[in-house]
Amino acid sequence: MISRQSLLAGAICFLWFVLFYGITSRGKLQASDEAAVFATGVSLATTGHLAIDNFNWLQEGVNIGSVGPDGHLYTKYFPGNVFAVALVYKMTARPNDSSYVWVKEIAPSATGARWALRLNALWGALGMTALLFLVRRYFDWRTAIVTVALIGMCTDWWYQSRGLYSEVGAGAFLVASVYFAVSEMPYRSAAALALSILFRPTNLIALPFWAVAAWRKGGKAFPSALLIFGGIALLAAYNWARFGSSFNFGYPEGNLSVPFLTGLHAMFLSPGRSLFVYSPVLLLAIPGTLIFFKRERLLVLLSLFLVLGYAAIVASWGPLGWGLSWGMRLMTPTLPVLGFLTATAIDRMLRKTWLVIAPLALGVIGFAIQIVALLRDPTHVLIDRVQSGDVKFEETIYSMRHCWLALQIDAARNAEPCELDSQTLRRLLTNCPE
Repeated sequence: MISRQSLLAGAICFLWFVLFYGITSRGKLQASDEAAVFATGVSLATTGHLAIDNFNWLQEGVNIGSVGPDGHLYTKYFPGNVFAVALVYKMTARPNDSSYVWVKEIAPSATGARWALRLNALWGALGMTALLFLVRRYFDWRTAIVTVALIGMCTDWWYQSRGLYSEVGAGAFLVASVYFAVSEMPYRSAAALALSILFRPTNLIALPFWAVAAWRKGGKAFPSALLIFGGIALLAAYNWARFGSSFNFGYPEGNLSVPFLTGLHAMFLSPGRSLFVYSPVLLLAIPGTLIFFKRERLLVLLSLFLVLGYAAIVASWGPLGWGLSWGMRLMTPTLPVLGFLTATAIDRMLRKTWLVIAPLALGVIGFAIQIVALLRDPTHVLIDRVQSGDVKFEETIYSMRHCWLALQIDAARNAEPCELDSQTLRRLLTNCPE
C-alpha cells in the first residue's frame, strides 16, 4: 500500500514533469513515423477507420506501412499512441477550427492536433513517477529524487518525451510493470505490461518480472496472465483489422539486417549514436549494477536481462543509424530501468561529499546536450548537412567531428529564437509566426 507521503510525492513528480515536458514539447510532427501514427489516430477519431489513404504520396517515397487486403493503406506502427491520439484528438478537436498541416493538411482541427502531439509529455511524466516509486522502495527520498531528476532532465528521455514516437509510452508502462512486480502486485504488473506491449511488443522481454511476482504469490496470482494475453489479443486484433493476419505488423522483410556486433558498437561506443553520449549519467549504471548485485541479485539479473535483451534486438534492426532519430531512440523504453540501476551508485556518491561531483558533472553534461537539442530541430540539421553533400551519413555515426551531436552543437551556435524546437516556448519568448 502506498503511503500518503508517497502519493503526494508522486503527484508532485507527475505534475512537474507533465509541465516540464509539455512546455518544451515540439508540438509538431518531425518525421514520417510520427506522421503515420498521428494520421492513423486522427483517421480513427474522425472516420472510425484506421486507413491513411491520404498518405499514399508519402508511402511512395518512405515506407510507412503496407496496403491491406481491402486496398487501403495502413501504418506499420503499433496501436498504443494511435489509440491515445484518437482519444485526445476526439476530446479536444474544435469544429470550424483551422486545419493542421504537415506538408499537406492531415487534421481538420489544429487545436486537437496540438493537444494530441503532446501525448508523450504525459507518458514521460508517468514513467518518471513510476521510477520514483521504484527507487524509493530500495533507497531514501534524497536518492530517489536525485535519480529521477537526473534521468528525467539530463538524459534522452527528455528529448523523446517532446515528440510522438512510441518508445516513451512503452518505457513508461514498462517501468510501471517492473515497479508493481517488485512490490508483489502481479495483477497490476500484468496490466501495465499488457499496455506496454501495445506500444512496443518487444516489451514482452519484461515478462520474467511479472512471473517472479506471480510465483511468489502462489497459484492465486497466475490468472493475472490473462491480462497479458488480453494485450497480446488486442495487438493481434489490430493487425487483423489492418492486414488480415494477426502476425502481420506491416513491416517489410529484412529489417533485422545489421550485423549484430556492428549494431552493438554503434549503440554503445559510436560518437553519433551511443546511448552514453546522449545520456552520460547512465554510465553510473555500470558501478551501480555491480554494487546493487550484492544486495538484490535476482532483481539485478532480471534488469540486465531486460536491458541486454532489448539491446540484442535493437542492434540488428536496420538500417544502421536507425533512421532520422536523435540519440539511441529504440533503447528509450529501457532508460528508466537503466536509471534504476544508477540509483545505487548515486546513493553511495551522495554519502561522500567529494564523490557528488561525479553525478553532478554527468548531469550537467547531459542537461547541456538536451538544451542543444532544444535550440534547433536536430532532424533539420542532419538533413541539411547530409543532403547538401557536406557530410556523409556514415560520418554522423562514426566521426567525432561530423557526428550528429557535433553537427547539432555547431548549428546551435547560430540558432535563432524562431528555431526553438518547442511550440510553447516559441509562443512565449518570440513573436515568430507558427
